[in-house]
Amino acid sequence: MLLVCSTFFSQVANAVPAFARQTDVPCAGCHFQNFPALNSFGRNFRANGYTLTGSQKKIEGDDISLPATLNASIITKIRYQKQGSDNRGEIQWPDEAALLVGGRLSEDVGFLMELGMGPQEADTGTGAISCVDGAGAPVAITAPGAICKADTGSGDATGNFLSTKIHFNVTDNIAVIPFSTDGLGVGYGFELLNTGVQRSQRPIENRKGFSAGQMLGTASGGATGIALVYHTDELFVNYTHWAPVWGNVDAEPMGGLVHYLRAAYMPSIGGWDMGVGFSMISGTMDVGDVDPATEVMVDSWGIDAQAQGDVGDMPLGVYLSYGATPKSPTSGALNAYNASTVDDSTALGFVAKLGVIPGKTQVYLGYGSLDKDAKSVADLTIGVQHMVDQNIKLELYNVSSDAEDTTGADDKSKDYTMLMLFAGF
Repeated sequence: MLLVCSTFFSQVANAVPAFARQTDVPCAGCHFQNFPALNSFGRNFRANGYTLTGSQKKIEGDDISLPATLNASIITKIRYQKQGSDNRGEIQWPDEAALLVGGRLSEDVGFLMELGMGPQEADTGTGAISCVDGAGAPVAITAPGAICKADTGSGDATGNFLSTKIHFNVTDNIAVIPFSTDGLGVGYGFELLNTGVQRSQRPIENRKGFSAGQMLGTASGGATGIALVYHTDELFVNYTHWAPVWGNVDAEPMGGLVHYLRAAYMPSIGGWDMGVGFSMISGTMDVGDVDPATEVMVDSWGIDAQAQGDVGDMPLGVYLSYGATPKSPTSGALNAYNASTVDDSTALGFVAKLGVIPGKTQVYLGYGSLDKDAKSVADLTIGVQHMVDQNIKLELYNVSSDAEDTTGADDKSKDYTMLMLFAGF
């Protein structure tokens, strides 16, 4: 009903507020198909530190150029998830509720701050029914005398979250960006592609259904550091000195943190907005205020690519990624992304999204495969997105998994369907 009604009553395009209010540019000016995926103009706006302004009044003088209005948005998601055959489903509200403040801090400095309250991304066991016998051993829901309860899922994901960065444009092509995030990964410092190298920068909701970095856990989680960036319209190189934690870090800041190297080439070929990138995380750092400290080792690499253009009159986006986390050298020197001392972990992801009603409705097909701990799991995601307005998105998708349970049989409890309303005010 919402989908049908919105087609008739939502013809006026509104803008995602914080940056749209500053720039006088509607959502479609910066985003490809729909938010949060970026187009070339959106990449340029982000690469230059959110400093572009439109007609909005500014406070200007010697060493100050500040918007007269503090530009802010409220971003929220309402979701309903139905999983497995013994599942009554769960309403997830607020899956995310965040206050986003950002934009121009001065002529050559911009900032972004996201403050929110959980629960965030309830676990995939949400709403499922689990049963035990009188001795506490797991049994089927149909077993005589089974004691069953629903998994509310999201209780362990509650709490506040915070991500913030300050973007200094040293020159037109060089930037220095100190940042900290509780969950968006090291790519939060600086990232322009839509392949999931930064957790929140993705074309579909199911981040682990198409992005290798999200499946491996290398493109999400806490991160605190400083990104040193060189960028042009077609290229960026990002070296980040960082710690894989959020908040206060007991470590040597000069040379004592781990390393992140990211590079991407983004040409326009035959009217298509293309992109291909490489990323690498490596190093060992001591965490703790005194010696001997706890050592944290990280090791991973990945490649990714995207193509955004039109097939006839319909916009098409295609996103690919592959990544690996090498095995740990010894049990005493564990890779934080792969504790196995036997096998490397690898992941392959893909999604294609077609705008069947340009500017309004997109359909997509995604695939994600993860090889970890000598097991292989693949997910197939089929979905549809409909833009009620440029700042209000409805998304419905289904995930089918080929995961196995402890007996080796297909584990259908990993399959689920999600309906989401995602809006920015």
